Amino acid sequence: MSAEKIQLGRTALRGGLVTGGAQAVRMLIQFISVIVLARLLVPEDFGLVASVSPIVAFVGLFQNLGLQQAVIQRKEIAETQLNQVFWISTLVGLICTLVVVALSPAVAVFYNDPRMTAITIAAAAPLLLGSLAALPLALLNRHLKFGQLALNDVYAAVVGLLVTAAAAYLGMGYWSLVIGPAASAAVALLAAWWATRWMPGRPDVRIDRDVISFGANLTGFNLVNFFSRNLDNILIGKFSGPVELGYYDRAYKLLLFPLQNITQPLSRVMIPLMSRIQEDKARFRDIYLRTNWLLAMVTMPGIAALTLAAQPTVSILFGEQWLPVAPIFAWLGIASLMQPVSSTTGWLFICQGDTRTMFRWGIYSSLTTVLSFFVGLQWGAVGVAAAYAISGYVLRLPVLAWLLGRLGPVSSVDFMLVQGLFLLSALAAWVSYRLLPDTLTRNSPFIALASAICLNYGLALLLALLLRQPRQVLLEVLSKGMGAIRR
Repeated sequence: MSAEKIQLGRTALRGGLVTGGAQAVRMLIQFISVIVLARLLVPEDFGLVASVSPIVAFVGLFQNLGLQQAVIQRKEIAETQLNQVFWISTLVGLICTLVVVALSPAVAVFYNDPRMTAITIAAAAPLLLGSLAALPLALLNRHLKFGQLALNDVYAAVVGLLVTAAAAYLGMGYWSLVIGPAASAAVALLAAWWATRWMPGRPDVRIDRDVISFGANLTGFNLVNFFSRNLDNILIGKFSGPVELGYYDRAYKLLLFPLQNITQPLSRVMIPLMSRIQEDKARFRDIYLRTNWLLAMVTMPGIAALTLAAQPTVSILFGEQWLPVAPIFAWLGIASLMQPVSSTTGWLFICQGDTRTMFRWGIYSSLTTVLSFFVGLQWGAVGVAAAYAISGYVLRLPVLAWLLGRLGPVSSVDFMLVQGLFLLSALAAWVSYRLLPDTLTRNSPFIALASAICLNYGLALLLALLLRQPRQVLLEVLSKGMGAIRR
């Protein structure tokens, strides 16, 4: 094996470890935040802010025009191009912030709630802060400074939680949910600039056509994908009210949001590393599949366990008054089973520079998701979650597998095998759980949840050991873990 391959492997391992450790801390913080804030605030507080969040998120899609990923993916990029990326990102971020401020009166009219004007204006602050941090973060990622990126994430998450919880404790209500993210974005900005010490030159908004094309297609994908992530909040908030949206928001934050927080920092490691070996298709495929086998083994049984024991989970974490969250949580859990692996397919498009195909996939995915929202809306938040879950398996998963087979080098069979193994183990765990005595699963929510966890991880491990590739990944992780302990 060449020295370059060994060094790249070590970089990937170190990057994965520090990023995984930081993400574990962030997930713990997010988990604590969901529980603590549910006890300090009322459902209407979450519903009010959740009603505004999709609008801010939509405008934020244009925040840096995909230029941050272009900086990371390109093999070579000049200093003049970096300067251009910075000024364009800053200008676009400022425009996005002003657009949200200008839309605030219309948001209040749409929801027929005057409080929305001030909430919308305050929620726009992280847009400008995020655009100012975009290039320093991209440079840290491009230069494989995973440790520094991990520390920055932890700093921002801790400050965000402390500020939000303190504001909620002081009785600021829904304002705490706006102040906390702004404080977190400010810390992320300061930490990024402090770490890079990069200084911009004179303002220049010209930029290479290839960079713009790459970023434009990626922005297009993010734009259409927005509807599959946020239109549910808008529809439920408009037609079912802030209380039911508050229930939906808690279920979403407890399950789907942490999953997004797994793949996002993992992408930070994988995209720059896989971009460097994009010409070596066999190695490219091997690294992608090994990463996804491990990701699926860690996440999918846990998701299945929480879904299986939805009511005990909600009872333990939120209390009995939040039990209406349970059926929403269960359906979102079914939907999210396939998402850890599906969400990494973006690496295949981005690292091979094919953001045009990624954009087209995003259009199809978003259209089918939006259609499912409208179909399920007549049954409220539970119906929206159920329609979203069903449409994912029927309309999106098979098409995505076919598309990956055409793109290569990961085949449709590769993709579906990773998904199918752990979906099968989840189904087997569901059947086994139903056969347990009622006295074991109904009398104690803690015992019910523990039983679901043991069944899902036990059966997943058993099935994984039957196949060669996941077995090799498990043995490799075990071997490296034991080696690290001995050292």
